[in-house]
Amino acid sequence: MRTAEISLAFILPVLLVLSAAFAPLPLAAAPAHAAPTSNLLYIGAEKTTYPYQFVQATINVSAYAGGYVAAVDGVNVTLQGYFVVNFSGITISSGQVTLYTSTNAQAAITSGDTVWVANLPTSYIMATVHTNGLGPLHGFYNVTYNGMKFSLGNYSVIGPAPTVASGSYYIKAYFGSTAPVATSAAQVVILPNIKISPSSGGAGTPITVTGYGFTPSSQANLTWTYTVTGASSSTTAFKLIATNSTGGFTTTVNAPELKLETPAPSGSASTIGTVTFQANDIARKMLTPTVTFTEYPRQFIQIEEYSPASASWVTLPSPFATQYNGTLTSASFYETEPMIIAGKYFVPNSQVTIYFGSQTIGTATTNSTGFFNVTVTVPVVSAGTYAVKAADPLAYIYFSGNTVPTVIVTPNKVTAGQSVTVSGYAFTAGKTANVTWLGLGVGYNNQTYLATNVPIGSNGYFSVAVSVPSPVYGGVHYVYANDTASPQDKAYAKVIVNPSITLSPSTAPLGSTVTVTLNGLMVGQETWTSPIPSVTTGSGSTSADAYGLAQDNIPTYVTGLKGNIYGYATYKFMAAGYPMLHAIELVNETATPNVLVATAWLNVTGTTNTEAATTSALNQMSSQLTTMGSTLTAVQGSLANLQSEYTALSTAVGNLASTLNSDYSSLSSSLGSLSSSVSSGFSSISSTLSSINSGVSSIQSSLSSMSSTLSSVQAEAAQISSVNSLVLATIVIAIIVLVLEVVVLVRRR
Repeated sequence: MRTAEISLAFILPVLLVLSAAFAPLPLAAAPAHAAPTSNLLYIGAEKTTYPYQFVQATINVSAYAGGYVAAVDGVNVTLQGYFVVNFSGITISSGQVTLYTSTNAQAAITSGDTVWVANLPTSYIMATVHTNGLGPLHGFYNVTYNGMKFSLGNYSVIGPAPTVASGSYYIKAYFGSTAPVATSAAQVVILPNIKISPSSGGAGTPITVTGYGFTPSSQANLTWTYTVTGASSSTTAFKLIATNSTGGFTTTVNAPELKLETPAPSGSASTIGTVTFQANDIARKMLTPTVTFTEYPRQFIQIEEYSPASASWVTLPSPFATQYNGTLTSASFYETEPMIIAGKYFVPNSQVTIYFGSQTIGTATTNSTGFFNVTVTVPVVSAGTYAVKAADPLAYIYFSGNTVPTVIVTPNKVTAGQSVTVSGYAFTAGKTANVTWLGLGVGYNNQTYLATNVPIGSNGYFSVAVSVPSPVYGGVHYVYANDTASPQDKAYAKVIVNPSITLSPSTAPLGSTVTVTLNGLMVGQETWTSPIPSVTTGSGSTSADAYGLAQDNIPTYVTGLKGNIYGYATYKFMAAGYPMLHAIELVNETATPNVLVATAWLNVTGTTNTEAATTSALNQMSSQLTTMGSTLTAVQGSLANLQSEYTALSTAVGNLASTLNSDYSSLSSSLGSLSSSVSSGFSSISSTLSSINSGVSSIQSSLSSMSSTLSSVQAEAAQISSVNSLVLATIVIAIIVLVLEVVVLVRRR
């Protein structure tokens, strides 16, 4: 080569000059030239460690397309460096600048030049910003263009390398049509690069891989390497991809199933997997840097269940923490109650099926990040331990727990003696159950069986109809159920007994005696230690409430009634009031204000003085109505006569109308004939007038012709100067006579 023949004595001075001219410039330093007048751009890299220094390239900068700088003038950058365009060597004369990549160094925008980043404010570029150790780009102005972030300041534009096809390019700065184009002396060598999106997620996540800076219209070999949990070695998959005319490509790869949840129980915040991507530019035999996708295990981020015992939602576990595969084993399942389950990092945009044991209890669809939320109902099953699984198309995770025996009383607000249904869930299949009522008389902790030996079905369910004890005090009570399994399954439900009132008899003659029976009155409370420890039944007060009676919302003299220890009391009173239904009302006088708690209806029968007077008045009204009926009948007869007379009059008017119509028709016919005759006469007259008009027109035409002839004769006579006046007069007279004869002849016609 010719360069090998150049003497060392010549090369060394040249290198020293170049070294002095292109020595590294601090990024925050003032321009190296005292009075920048050239149009030369500097390119290079900025170190990512403090102090953040600009390393200027003399020959070229090797950079990964859309990424960081790999080397400056063939020297590798120790840490990834940012690609920098430095403007300290030029005079900026415009408000905005657009940077181009070009294969030539001409100081003009030429065909084939490609926009890298457009419309950057030069005020940002020229601004002095400070890098004080808080970060390599701390304090710079940030601009985003085509999804790429650029930092501006200290006469520099810092950002990812251009995303153009592989090759060597100059950088040009265009300030507008009236300003010169600045060009870099050094070139940027574009190396192939890839980016992925998203950079993390769950198994099955679609990963978009984008390639830049490859050989145009060629091929790239994309590989991704991962290790499945439990596997002895890693797995590498590959995909051949055609590059486009600008050296780029886009493809999608689904994140592989790394089985991060196995074996169960497995999973924690630190349990992650990685998938490493790399691409090879086949034409140049050049590898891209590796890019890593982080895969997270599936996890439950919400588990809540409704507890009928507390009538509230219960978080599992409490306090809640993210649950992984099999890490929650103490869940409590309340049958027939709703349960909320939410998870993330499942296969995106797929169906998740929820299983309770082997039963499917719900489905949900994940979003683009693999999140789902669903509300399901715990099924009816026998007592035992069950797993709840959430399964997507690739794998599942689960949590487990035990069913909670539950008793439900319907209705749960009752009165003494009322029929209710007691249902039990999650008891041992094939066994029998006993149902007990807690609390009859205050202070005695009475228990009484409502039902015994109730058979339990194969699904752990039983149901029995029973009656509330009577008498029984009012307020809170419990229905307790236990089966014959060992150990026993047991549960209880709260029931509220409200006061009630009954009348005997409920239909009574005026003035007779009626017995009022009161039940479920609030007479105090008692505390239990067995079979349900630390519960209290009754009114919640240690003293009995006082009650009074009212009739039709009007207080009576009956006040201060209190029940015995069983909440029971009776009272006798006399049926009074107008014979009809009356409301007999039980009022709690202890409450402030007083509260109506129960009502019974009394039908009072018999007759009163007021009733007799009313009957007499009604009879008089009946007589008057009869008289009015007779009068109306007479009026109806008169109306019938008027109707007959009206009909006759209507007939006469009709006949008269018919006669008038006939006469009108005859008159109309006569007028028609007369009109025809007149029309014929007018037609004849019109014809005669037309003939006369035609004759007059003919005479006018003849006169016009004779006038024309006379004019001609006069003209000729004027030319004959030698004819004497006598001859001329004779000729004129002859012409006049001729004209008169013609006129006479016309008139005779």
